[in-house]
Amino acid sequence: MVTLGRMQRTLAFVLDQSASGHHHLFEAGLIRRAFLERTAAEWRDPDVLSGADRLLTELQQVGSLPGQRAVVEEASDPVRRLFVRLYFDYLDGFMQRRGNSYH
Repeated sequence: MVTLGRMQRTLAFVLDQSASGHHHLFEAGLIRRAFLERTAAEWRDPDVLSGADRLLTELQQVGSLPGQRAVVEEASDPVRRLFVRLYFDYLDGFMQRRGNSYH
């Protein structure tokens, strides 16, 4: 199951990858859907949560940007949207802690 500690460790890995030049893990359309489609109820679905957990595990095992994108694309749309929301929530906190938030 997804835990806050696991999420932070995994997203820190993804952010480290971004800092290494892997900036485009998500397609623009997916990011828009993640923020426009408010389906919080499906994010409480055990299948979506376990799918997000699998996605996090798989991303840690893939070192290339094309491989990471492929892993994201293989997930169901609800899992991808949940991951995008979690990623940007974490990214926002990460940037605020670093003192370079754009909000």
